[in-house]
Amino acid sequence: MSDHEVVANQKIILANQTSILDNQKTIVGHQQLILDNQKVILGNQSTIEKNQGALDEILANQKEILAAVKK
Repeated sequence: MSDHEVVANQKIILANQTSILDNQKTIVGHQQLILDNQKVILGNQSTIEKNQGALDEILANQKEILAAVKK
C-alpha cells in the first residue's frame, strides 16, 4: 500500500470518527428527550387511571339507569 493510499485511508477514518462522534452526541440528546417523555407518560398514567375509574362509574350508572327504565 502506498503512502498516498495510507493517507487517504487515514482521512476517511478521521471523517468516519467525526460522523460517529456526531451520531453519539445526537443519541445522547435523544436519550434525554426519551427520558423526559417517559416522565410525562408516568405522570399521565395517574390521570388515565382516574379517568378510567370515572368511566367505570359512568358505565355502572348507565346500567342502573337502563335497568330502572326497563322496569
